Amino acid sequence: MEHPPRLERTALVVDDDVFVVSALAELLDDDGFDVLTATNGFSALRHAIAARPTVILLDVALPERSGTELVTDLRADPATRDVAIVLVTGFADQLSEAQVADVDGVVAKPFDAGDLLATIQHAIQSAASRRAEVAPVAAVSHRAAGMRARRAAASRRTRGRR
Repeated sequence: MEHPPRLERTALVVDDDVFVVSALAELLDDDGFDVLTATNGFSALRHAIAARPTVILLDVALPERSGTELVTDLRADPATRDVAIVLVTGFADQLSEAQVADVDGVVAKPFDAGDLLATIQHAIQSAASRRAEVAPVAAVSHRAAGMRARRAAASRRTRGRR
C-alpha cells in the first residue's frame, strides 16, 4: 500500500546520472526523507509543483532544461519560491555569484555524505526562516493615499443623512 509523502520531510533528487540519483535517494531515505526523483528539468518542475518538497537536490547539467533555468522557474512560482534548493554538481567552481545566491547550498561532486546532510539541514533552516519573514508592504503613493482618505471622509459624511 502506497502512502502519501510526509510533507515536512520530502526530498526531490534531480540528476541525469541514475547512479547519482540512486545514491542520493538512498542517503536521504536513510536520513528519514520521503524521496522523489527526476532525471530531467521538465519532470523535476512537475514534481516540485505537485509535491512541494522540503528540499530539492539539483544538478546543474540536465537534459531538456538546465538546473539554473529550473532554479529561476522555481523561485518565480509562488508555490515553490521558498523551497530549499541545494545544487549538487561537478561544476561548483564554475557557478556565478548570482547562481549561488539563488540557492540555499552548493555541494561539489564527488561529495561527502556527512557534508551533504549538513548542507541539506542548513538549507532547510534557511528556507524556513525565509518563509517566516514578513513580506514587504507594497508602497502606496501619496496621491493614492490622499484619494482613499477623501473617499472615506465623504462616505462618513453621507451616512445617516438619508
